[in-house]
Amino acid sequence: MANGSSSQQQRLQQRESQLLPWIADPLTHVLHHEHELTHASHQYRVNEKGSSKDAEAEEAVYEEIEAGEATSIELFYDLFFVANLTTITSVHEMSDYDSLISYILFFIILWFTWLQTSLYDIRFSVDSFYERLVKSIHFAVMIGFASVSTSWDPLGPTDYRTASNLQTMSLTLMASRFALGIQYAVAMIYAKKNKKPVTPFAIHSLIMGAAGLIYMGVSESPVPLLSDNTLYISLGVKKEATKYPRAYLSWYGVIFLEVVGVLIASSKWKVVSFKRTHLVERMGLLTLIIMGEGIIVMLKAVNAVEKSGFFGRGWSRSIFSVVACALLIIYMFYMFYFDYTPKNVHYGSIRQQIWAVMHFPFHLALVLAVEGLRQVTTWWSFHQAVKAVMRASDKAALDAGSDAQDQSVARLGLYKKIIDYIYKEGASKEILSGYTYLQDELTNLQKTPRQDWTTDQFLKFSNVTVEMVKGCTEFYGIKAPENQKPTNTTETMEILGAPDYNPFQDIDDLFDLVYQYFFSALGVVFLMYGILGLFVRRKKDMWDYISVGIRFVVGITFIGMVFLQYHTELYNRFYTSPWPIPTVCIIILVSLFIDKIVGVIAYKSLLSRSSTGSGQSLVHGRA
Repeated sequence: MANGSSSQQQRLQQRESQLLPWIADPLTHVLHHEHELTHASHQYRVNEKGSSKDAEAEEAVYEEIEAGEATSIELFYDLFFVANLTTITSVHEMSDYDSLISYILFFIILWFTWLQTSLYDIRFSVDSFYERLVKSIHFAVMIGFASVSTSWDPLGPTDYRTASNLQTMSLTLMASRFALGIQYAVAMIYAKKNKKPVTPFAIHSLIMGAAGLIYMGVSESPVPLLSDNTLYISLGVKKEATKYPRAYLSWYGVIFLEVVGVLIASSKWKVVSFKRTHLVERMGLLTLIIMGEGIIVMLKAVNAVEKSGFFGRGWSRSIFSVVACALLIIYMFYMFYFDYTPKNVHYGSIRQQIWAVMHFPFHLALVLAVEGLRQVTTWWSFHQAVKAVMRASDKAALDAGSDAQDQSVARLGLYKKIIDYIYKEGASKEILSGYTYLQDELTNLQKTPRQDWTTDQFLKFSNVTVEMVKGCTEFYGIKAPENQKPTNTTETMEILGAPDYNPFQDIDDLFDLVYQYFFSALGVVFLMYGILGLFVRRKKDMWDYISVGIRFVVGITFIGMVFLQYHTELYNRFYTSPWPIPTVCIIILVSLFIDKIVGVIAYKSLLSRSSTGSGQSLVHGRA
């Protein structure tokens, strides 16, 4: 009978857990934590016989109390973040300084929107129908971000589509902040009901509401029309023409003020503070997600290397070593972050908030570092593939015999196979949009004796060669130069294969940019490891400062490697070799080994002092 009653009670609890209230008190966690803290503080004072001051007692209790864990819906929201990050990384190639800055500007909006939403969730989110409804708005906001990433240029949009996307972004930001404003307003109502201060909630709600109004106002900024705007006028779209609507850059000032306002209010009123929240866990999870994105882009590089075996080098010892070192670097990123971040430790309110915001430059640098890691890895594979294609072309010509026409036919046949393979793989269809045209031109060139080629045919051959190179670069995930083709005259076309436009120069320029932001980002990552390390340890000793110093030294070393570009000969030898990635791997591996040795020494030193102290206490007790 008892077993039946117990089973019935368990089923009843299961059914009850499936019920969803229309709305729940957002201060549920706050009230629960206050009750636990009051009880734990009282117990602590009893154990210490009242010897501790109130502030010291409270801090000691927080050291022992565990924060809540991230909920499943918070983790689900994080998936939207990483989906946006993957999308913008794949569609917005960083091929020049402007596109790099545009990427950073998008990341700022994405990251701080995630932050504002998460700052509410970790304090006041309680599962209910209302909460899920508002959360769906936040999901839609992330989808809105993804929709504008394909044409994203806030620096100087000159076409209607890009400028229209900026309007969409502004309206999306408006929706995000209005939703947060409503959530804080609802929390304010419950604060009044629970006899808690309503001022901090009102401040939060007003900040979000004001920000939303500004975003709405910015969305009304004029957008430019195309030079031929007949289509838009015929559709009833009437917008004032302007060249550079810089008003959209005001977003970033508003975002800064939002963060400052929320953090100041959270520092002043305990009811909205981040004590007993899982802010540290949320930042750790986001860091893990960003590192996971790095693994995704690296696996894309692995896939490109594997597929390139048809026309390129494929796998070789050097390429395998480079890829292995790249994956090991991401693994060591993980170890440097999580091995030095203590769990279930109260950082202090202000310290914790600064620590959380400092994750923005860290995450931005981490994203750029892992993307640069992929680019540098695929660069070496592409470099090897180009050499392999050139050797195959020479071999095809040699096997064709001494006749110039046969040699030309053999080379063109190889080019045709390569273009056909790249197109069928689907990785470069955008670049090889004129696939049918290219194949027809190659066929015609093969049929025409080389000595009968006209200037126009020499020019077509140059165009085909350039398109093939572009296809190869796109195949490896390297942004190929757009709208660039040879413009040879009759005089310059006297020599076959000497176009006046060399796509390899653009590719070299692109790699110069990748080299700069890759090593700069690596440097910032390790400088941030050091800065974050100063925040996570409240009581530091000499060994902690040594560990932080190791990170600073590594960061400065990587930044110093950027200046290698000023030594042209040494730089050219370095980046055309397989050594950039292994060099980074060796530096990080050595620093990690030293850091672990320092950790062992620090532990034994502390253990020795603890043992000595215990022994002395025992002697004094006997005396």
